[in-house]
Amino acid sequence: MTTHFPSGLDDLTAALAGLDIPQEDPHHRAIVDTYRRVQQLDAQLLAVAGGEPTGCLADTHEQLEQLTDALILRVLAGAELTRLLSIQCCCAPVGGDGEQDTAEDEADCRSCPYAEHTIVHACLDIFAAHGNPEAISSADLTDRLRQLPGMTESRWSYAELTPLRLSRLLGPYGARPRNVRFGTHQLKGYLLSSLEAALPDCSC
Repeated sequence: MTTHFPSGLDDLTAALAGLDIPQEDPHHRAIVDTYRRVQQLDAQLLAVAGGEPTGCLADTHEQLEQLTDALILRVLAGAELTRLLSIQCCCAPVGGDGEQDTAEDEADCRSCPYAEHTIVHACLDIFAAHGNPEAISSADLTDRLRQLPGMTESRWSYAELTPLRLSRLLGPYGARPRNVRFGTHQLKGYLLSSLEAALPDCSC
């Protein structure tokens, strides 16, 4: 069972002690959630890899597929955790007299390339984990994104994404699903080139 922190008990303790409850930092929450996801995927990998072989070819093939899927998700979660831990917040307080120009700080935060990991970045991470194919179907891309922790564009959690919601999130960036041929099937999908073109520009 996973315990969300701070829990109701922590809130109650703070209220009884008369302590102010500071607003949670979304970046710090993302680190905690991503670390928790890494731990869950590590346990999943060990469970799949430690399964007793049945000697059946079909069962072995299914186990290999499960192991591959879990490993891909673990690599993605590990890369996201590394990214989150490496970010230097451009809004962090600095030493000295503590007097800062608030308007200037806010402008710096908006232009900082690390200020927000957009849905476009998340999609490109999925492409990179699969060797940067020319295209990925909307359904497959959504399935991979649903395994990520945290919120996307402050609208939905990744776990709540659907192909329709994904198209709504990517639309403002100019990335839209297209009819793409995958083998003998034509499906709605996203082109790597379209997502790369939609990547928000850095104005630093």
